[in-house]
Amino acid sequence: MAKAKYKRIFEEIWEGNKALFQEFFMLNNDYADARNRNKLEEKFQNIGGKVKNLLTDGENELCRAMENTNNRVYSSKVADKYWDEIRKYFKYMDLVGVVSSTD
Repeated sequence: MAKAKYKRIFEEIWEGNKALFQEFFMLNNDYADARNRNKLEEKFQNIGGKVKNLLTDGENELCRAMENTNNRVYSSKVADKYWDEIRKYFKYMDLVGVVSSTD
């Protein structure tokens, strides 16, 4: 059975940027420990931003053709599946780009 296109695109991006993605994977795991977050925040945001930009480009590639057709609703569902796949590896991906303030 053929692999879903969203999975294939994610894997292609990962393989094409293996060192960056592996570094972010390890950083993402370390970030899980709340005690480490403050000292890892800058690095997490920096590397995570690069990873997120690549993944957003992948999402655009995945959905571009569908957006201009009657498949807009389907495009949204595929994009959700794509990001769900990403979150399997990067649990804290949604925190990239989020600025938190602690008083």
